[in-house]
Amino acid sequence: MPKGVGGTGGSTRSRGPYASQACTVCRARKSKCDGARPICSPCVAFGRDGECSWGKEASSRRPKTKAHFEALKKLNSALQAYIQVLESRLAKCVCQDTSSSLQMRPPEVDESFGEAASEEAGSEGESEGASELSDEDITKELAIPAQRLKLDDELGGLAVQGSTAPFRFSTHQSRPGTTSPPSIPAREEDARLYVLLVDGVDEAYAYPALDWSRHLPPSVNLSRRDHDTIFDLAFKFWTGWGLRAVPTLLLKDMYRAFSTPASHPPPKTPSYSPMLHNAFLSICAIFSPNPVLRDVATRTRFAEHAKGFLDEECKAPQVSLVHALALLGTFYADIGQRIVADLYVGMSSRVSMTLGLEVDSTTWMESGLITRDEMLARHWTHWAVCFRDVSWALYIGRHFCGPPMDVTRAPPVDDAADAVPWHFAGSSVPSQPNLVTATFREAFALSCIGRKIIDIVNGLDRRQQDTRKLDQLIATIDLELYSWKNDLPAALEITPGNKAKSTPYRLILHCEYWSYFIFLHRPFFSRKSNRGAGDREVDHVKLCKRAAENIVDICETWSKLFSLRYAPAPLFQVIFSAGTIHMLLALQATSSVRIAHVALQTALSKVEQCIQFIRDIGQTWVSGGRVAAVLEGILEDKLRPIVERRLAQKAGGQAPTMVVDMGAGMGTGMEMETPVESKYVPFVEPFASGSASGSGPGPREPPQQQRPQPQPQVQTWYPPSSAYGQGGWSQEYAYSGVGMVMEESMYAQHPHAHAHAQTAAEVDIAAFLPNFDFGAPQYWVRQEPVAVQSRTA
Repeated sequence: MPKGVGGTGGSTRSRGPYASQACTVCRARKSKCDGARPICSPCVAFGRDGECSWGKEASSRRPKTKAHFEALKKLNSALQAYIQVLESRLAKCVCQDTSSSLQMRPPEVDESFGEAASEEAGSEGESEGASELSDEDITKELAIPAQRLKLDDELGGLAVQGSTAPFRFSTHQSRPGTTSPPSIPAREEDARLYVLLVDGVDEAYAYPALDWSRHLPPSVNLSRRDHDTIFDLAFKFWTGWGLRAVPTLLLKDMYRAFSTPASHPPPKTPSYSPMLHNAFLSICAIFSPNPVLRDVATRTRFAEHAKGFLDEECKAPQVSLVHALALLGTFYADIGQRIVADLYVGMSSRVSMTLGLEVDSTTWMESGLITRDEMLARHWTHWAVCFRDVSWALYIGRHFCGPPMDVTRAPPVDDAADAVPWHFAGSSVPSQPNLVTATFREAFALSCIGRKIIDIVNGLDRRQQDTRKLDQLIATIDLELYSWKNDLPAALEITPGNKAKSTPYRLILHCEYWSYFIFLHRPFFSRKSNRGAGDREVDHVKLCKRAAENIVDICETWSKLFSLRYAPAPLFQVIFSAGTIHMLLALQATSSVRIAHVALQTALSKVEQCIQFIRDIGQTWVSGGRVAAVLEGILEDKLRPIVERRLAQKAGGQAPTMVVDMGAGMGTGMEMETPVESKYVPFVEPFASGSASGSGPGPREPPQQQRPQPQPQVQTWYPPSSAYGQGGWSQEYAYSGVGMVMEESMYAQHPHAHAHAQTAAEVDIAAFLPNFDFGAPQYWVRQEPVAVQSRTA
């Protein structure tokens, strides 16, 4: 029948209207678009008005990943379970007369108070008052003090004075001898930057007449080129993570300070000070190619010299003092003096609160009382202090105790600072924008999630905590992590196509993201599976395993592109966490009735790889070597005896033989130049050694690759009972198999994570992996060797 001609007795069906062009949202959804401009009807119906556009570009909303949808389902199930708990509690409540509750209603809020407060807040940054104040103005100042920043004469700058502080009413002038140095007026040279004299830079262009070493210890033999190389490498690999220094602001203030004659009063440089200069070199000299400058003794001279400026800079503190104290804390943490390190980091946070860095100082800049660079330095330093305290809390394993974090205000992105090219001559990574402030913005958003993880994990010792409430909190944080990853700008994503072109800050951003999954889910690695939960139960083992594998993969990329010698200190804690997960996976591989040899070989190879990664970082950071020794000690003294004992038990009492295969289980792309022998990878014939033929599914290793191991001195050891599962492993990692590893001891430590205690004697997880929550790897080494309990058969 011809098109458009109706059949006999039937009506014609006309073609519906179609738009000539679909919007980007409908095109991505592959749905019908009516073509209405500027916003089509489907976008209005689905609440996507702001995304409806008519260009040829793709939709700005990135499709959700499968893991994201799984997290949404888990969160939905957790919320429903929590709703049932609340409804059951509500049903037990006794209904009473509700008329009496009307008498307890709080009084209506006086709207005039809010208006007065808003008016006072609007006056932030203005002069402290006219010569004659009305009664109403005095009443507002006494009753509704909204202005928190004050120009403090004694401190020589802005300081916070809250509503309860009597000193905010003080109007006296500074005492003689306490006046801060006068600021040098702005000059044309103020816009110039200190030029780093590195390879490829003409010395004449780098202002050779600058007195750059006037504040450095004379006992250290340091050339201008060595000095500037340290700054260059620190900017490329370390200071951008956490924004410990904004290069443009620091280099501008360095030029102002060095170009001012020493006989003149020093200029006001919020981003530079003599103390900051020496503190910076005390820690960043570890990146120097000169071994003398990398030596701890040399760097200690810089630290001691920096402390000599402390009293003087505290008389008129600038933002630079906050960074200087934090850098000294990092130096002492690296050399192992944790109490001194915590002292300086705490001083840094307290000074930031005293200076009122959390208060927006834009109005002060607009009124001309502070410069734009000073305002930027205050704002960036506040965000950096908040981020650093979360990182410090994760590393130490303590609660967050820094300045208040306003999660509704994200750090801004400075396009000019991000456009500065990042290039490292020792790598094949092409030159590209550094994106340091864009990376910090996303890292700060991630740290806000990390603070919630701190609160959850540090609260696991509360025995009365509701299990379902805890599940709901964990599911919520999982969803936040997936949302953070989904909303990440395309320039900061890591894909198979751009992984080999990634900058260090992009790599560590993703390492930090995956480590948060380990910190959150590792305490529940041995949690007993709830048979009635079904798919709504969170698979903690799967999430930890995926995170650990991604961390190892990213570290392999870093090692190939830059060498882990140029790695920031937080990376070795991330690698340490991944190594502990692979240790737990190795225990899981031996906990079933049949040994999962491939899984065991893979897990132990990954542990070895993590140890080697941390050793590489330890070439730069002293603390990295100690952490590598801790992880290796756990492997040698605790994991290996447990695995050997289980292999001997499964083999019918035969002592296990250790073989070498570092290539097994390595991530794709990992190339080993020469075979590396390892004493940690166990191999045992899957059947008892009584058959001369040697038949069996496992291959027999050559004699030269085998070495006998002494039988572990164990009185009695029992295999897992049938309650933990029977038969072989249908998958590489069985979730139920991990119950044999650590159920009983974890129940004693975190009882909310289990439905009931196990009766079988198990390995004490507190002894195997002490401080199981997260962080503080230096504390793991002092634990006693694992003790195996025995029970009467």
